[in-house]
Amino acid sequence: MTESPSSSTTPPTSAEVPVAGASALVDPDIGTPDTVAGGSVQLRVPAASAYVAIIRSVTAGLAARCDLTLDEIEDLRIAIDEACALLLPLAIPGSALSADFDLEAGSLKVRTAVPARDGVEPNRDGFAWTVLDALATRVDIMAEDGQIAISLTKLRETAQS
Repeated sequence: MTESPSSSTTPPTSAEVPVAGASALVDPDIGTPDTVAGGSVQLRVPAASAYVAIIRSVTAGLAARCDLTLDEIEDLRIAIDEACALLLPLAIPGSALSADFDLEAGSLKVRTAVPARDGVEPNRDGFAWTVLDALATRVDIMAEDGQIAISLTKLRETAQS
């Protein structure tokens, strides 16, 4: 019996998971289901509020893999909602909202970004920014290469030193 190319014993370097208008890129070296040895996940969805629920759900699942507490996971879910609410109005129509996740034991970093016109920035004086600042361990805004991004880091409380 010949072996098909898809049943190779060598794992791929990444796996692309298509979802109606969205895509995900998963690092297969992310660890076992019970541990996180570091890894990354990239997700792209249309820049529309209807797709924020996907990013929120992925965030919660990955935060659980990073061994964050239930309260910390809920904080991240809310923070991601607020980050997306700040970014979506700045997005170029028809563009994609990306979310890049960096996983470590006790820590999750999420970078959400949209293509935007030069010189635009999220409002740092409103309620959404106050919520972000309160719920994430660290929040940063970056504008580069025609994109505006909000980066959130959440550390497990016992992992904060």
